[in-house]
Amino acid sequence: MHLELFDILRCPYCGGRLELVTSLPHRAASDRIHDGILGCHCCIFPVVDGIPVLHLQPSAITAREHVEAGRFPLALRTMIGVDDAAQAEQFEATAANAQSTYRDVVAAMGPNFEGGYFLYRFSDPTFIVANAVVRAVASTVLHGTRRAIDICGGSGHLTRSLMDLSTPAPVLADLFFPKVWLARRFTAPGCAPVCCDGNAPMPFVKGAFGYAMCSDAFQYIWTKRQFVGEMSRLVDDAKAGGAIVINHTHNQLTWSPSHGQPLAPAGYRDLFEQLTPHIYGEAGLFGDVVDHGRVDLSRADSEDALNSDPALTLVASANDAVFRAHAVTKPEGLEREFRINPLYAIEQRGDTAELTLTFPDSAYEDEYGACRRYLPERASVRLADLDALARGERPSAATDLLERRVILELPVNYY
Repeated sequence: MHLELFDILRCPYCGGRLELVTSLPHRAASDRIHDGILGCHCCIFPVVDGIPVLHLQPSAITAREHVEAGRFPLALRTMIGVDDAAQAEQFEATAANAQSTYRDVVAAMGPNFEGGYFLYRFSDPTFIVANAVVRAVASTVLHGTRRAIDICGGSGHLTRSLMDLSTPAPVLADLFFPKVWLARRFTAPGCAPVCCDGNAPMPFVKGAFGYAMCSDAFQYIWTKRQFVGEMSRLVDDAKAGGAIVINHTHNQLTWSPSHGQPLAPAGYRDLFEQLTPHIYGEAGLFGDVVDHGRVDLSRADSEDALNSDPALTLVASANDAVFRAHAVTKPEGLEREFRINPLYAIEQRGDTAELTLTFPDSAYEDEYGACRRYLPERASVRLADLDALARGERPSAATDLLERRVILELPVNYY
């Protein structure tokens, strides 16, 4: 945890400033806190392996007790959620190995962690749309001089999309500690992870951000009105140029394999008190991105189209420049490596990799089968082209495969 985070952190319950309790065991160096206890007017919270845990769920209380006793490794083990001793030792050994991949660490976390979904996230249809919207809106309102927050951001796949747009680095907020821990190490290194509860007030000062987002999680938030009010508080100049974005929230009027507690389009609209959000059906945005390489936020979907679309995107901003067509862009300046999409089975034949699209299971295929719009059933990749990409070259065949997401620009050591 960087000390500058104290400028924007507040207790979610009393709103008071937080500070390190130096009379209790802690580990700090220079401008960072690795482990310790934060106190305010009403509560004390642990910092575990550099991540502030600002909620009062049982795991946080147990971890706090470990930190208070100086048992820092046990605090991390508690927050990762690995209870079995043998499993915990496997996780700790894997985590300590600098060569371990995202896939390796997820596997070491045990069967209770939802790792499969995240492994394929970078080419999911929902990510394709959300990434385009996130970068379009954030680049318009942040100008590289303001901070973004990704609320309920999981293990940071879309936080990565903000890394070159947000200054200071974006905050990634999520209730599940293992996800933000993974994000800091693999998917969005350099982000500011905070473990907090989306159903409680956000632990940040008013107006700390120019852009706030929530993707593929809002339907699982029960306190939706409070949540939107908190997003508006965090971006208190949304009426003057900031933006609030909610990506891929489910539609109460249609079926979804993981429904949550969604609202109808009219219900989502009623959550906003200061600004009227623009609501988009995801199908139209998906077509824009896949067929035209852009995301058109000037579109106005009919009520019939919205009511029949399983997933919706909401954008609220007074900045008119947001609501136009935007070219799809990629983050710049991030460490990455070019890898074949993990959805492909690979058979090497000489200097060529022959690929076959292979879904991990039928449930995944049912929910994300729309990726066939851009992923071919079969493809070939010259291994020399992968080497050329790593050198910064762009062979024409590899460029086409990049555009179709057969080859992906992935975080280093992703799989």
